Amino acid sequence: MKNTLQPIGKWISVQTKGLGGQKVIEQGIIYTEKIRNKHIWSTVMGLGDKITEDIKIGDRVLWDLTQGKGRGYGSYDVVHQDSVLAVERDAE
Repeated sequence: MKNTLQPIGKWISVQTKGLGGQKVIEQGIIYTEKIRNKHIWSTVMGLGDKITEDIKIGDRVLWDLTQGKGRGYGSYDVVHQDSVLAVERDAE
């Protein structure tokens, strides 16, 4: 995976897809989707140099949306490792 954002320290860059933004229903009505849950799943795109948790690039992490920085849905968010609640990884 190519990473365009390199976090430092104990920060993690993540990419969240399909969350928030404008949606169009079959009848052509456009609405803005509201985020109802403060915990979301994202893909890890980059790791800071002081990460102490078992988190790797490509993992999916469940994190607390209220603790992240950026809110660039469809783009990158920056999350502190302490905001990560769970890690999902493909079997090695």
